[in-house]
Amino acid sequence: MTLELLIFLVVLLTMVYGLLHRNYSYWQRLGVPEIKPNWLVGNLMALFKQKSFSEFIYQLYNHPDAENEPFVGIYVFHKPALFLKDPELLKNVLVRDFGKFRDRYANADEIRDPLGSQNIFFLKNPAWREVRMKLTPFFTGNKLKNMFPLIEEVGASLGAHLHQQPLQDEHGFDLEVKELCALFTTDVISTVAFGVRANSFKDPNGEFRRHGRSIFQFSLLRQVGFTLIMFLPHLVSYFRFKVIPAVDARFFRNTFNYVLEERERSGQTRNDLIDILIEFRRSTQQAKASGNKNQLVFEGDILVAQAGFFFTAGFESSSTTMALAMYELARDADVQQRLRDEIKEALEESNGQVTFQMIESLEYLQMILYEVLRIYPPLAFMDRECNSDEAYPLAPFSKMRVPKGMPVYIPCYALHLDPKFFAQPMKFQPERFSAENRKSHTPYSYMPFGVGPRGCIGERLAYLQAKVGLVNVFRNHRITTSEHTPDRLQLDNKSILLQVKGGIPLRLIRDPLGV
Repeated sequence: MTLELLIFLVVLLTMVYGLLHRNYSYWQRLGVPEIKPNWLVGNLMALFKQKSFSEFIYQLYNHPDAENEPFVGIYVFHKPALFLKDPELLKNVLVRDFGKFRDRYANADEIRDPLGSQNIFFLKNPAWREVRMKLTPFFTGNKLKNMFPLIEEVGASLGAHLHQQPLQDEHGFDLEVKELCALFTTDVISTVAFGVRANSFKDPNGEFRRHGRSIFQFSLLRQVGFTLIMFLPHLVSYFRFKVIPAVDARFFRNTFNYVLEERERSGQTRNDLIDILIEFRRSTQQAKASGNKNQLVFEGDILVAQAGFFFTAGFESSSTTMALAMYELARDADVQQRLRDEIKEALEESNGQVTFQMIESLEYLQMILYEVLRIYPPLAFMDRECNSDEAYPLAPFSKMRVPKGMPVYIPCYALHLDPKFFAQPMKFQPERFSAENRKSHTPYSYMPFGVGPRGCIGERLAYLQAKVGLVNVFRNHRITTSEHTPDRLQLDNKSILLQVKGGIPLRLIRDPLGV
């Protein structure tokens, strides 16, 4: 090696070191508490050590450098970001000053992944606001009530499917309940989002179940892809990663377009999402006819994207919540008995019929679901991007001002498990969410569906389908653990959603309530 080349390399390495050192001293220069990063990956090292997203967020939240701080500075790879901890600060960002944090930092590939990028989860403003406004009527109480017969029809199929299971002894049978719940929620969402009866109990490998399973099989490659989406979104298009893989996108697009054409041809209505999306398209056609060029165009993939998102988000998170509720109830016979007593009393009041009013009356079941979602929220964190043209002040928490474009992360999972907000956080206690006890909860310490204008639009539907499914299980069965039930569930470290690795095996015992 010549002296000139050696000098060049030394100078180059010195410059690189200087740039990295300056980059990773951003928070120090501002006098903001930070969690010390690793160069190149920032504070994401735990994800590369095969930690789940939930465990990763929990570790950041409870890091010694973040103790007693309302927020800390972190680095997502090379980029400085804020990690918020104080509920009052969360209220400011998510609700009070929502207009300055109106978009997610995460993003999908707008060109190659239209079903991923154009759905309501990833859409940016002003398109997000218009889609949200038009979709909101689909989730009103009156709409859900009209939709209820479609959901209960699937609930009855779930009950019939369990009744057909052969007994392994005189009392009951073993079953992996996560897949059972996925069959149920696949059928519910396919009927309310696509207007199609998927019949997954009769054909567990049917098209809807097969494609839903495909999207949520998180290989190492998909883990890397979602890490880019959440933390390096500007690189997603270069790596050509898709939220919805091409083969699944083709299925959703073909199915949706066929159903849409058939529905428009027949004039039939079903009180489902297709009805709403047809109205979307008509509004676009009317705007075009009147010469209005400013309205968002509701045609093609933006319509398919909403149906596809509600299918994927609706079946997976609800099926996991149902299965985890069954797991916790199997381990607590007293809570399970109280639930079955409530279901029996409600069925007696409704003459044995599962009605919308009967489901809505189940207060203890609602408490159980609240508690399940506290311990196991579907998403470990939320993200926002500062959209304010003027740097956003963090007073009275700090003199720092958040610059435009900076990502902000909200640690839902860790907040739910903070003993400051929920005593004995790992203990399953539905009574935490009684009407009286909820008055003492710290606002913005509980957010399984998010809060504020960008909170999950499908929250009420998620609760409704979970309750219908669980009622149709527990009205004829008790659930216990089996020899295969793990004492401690292991989270899938590749999944962006909270998923249990290896399923949830339980034992179902025939024990009809007699109503």
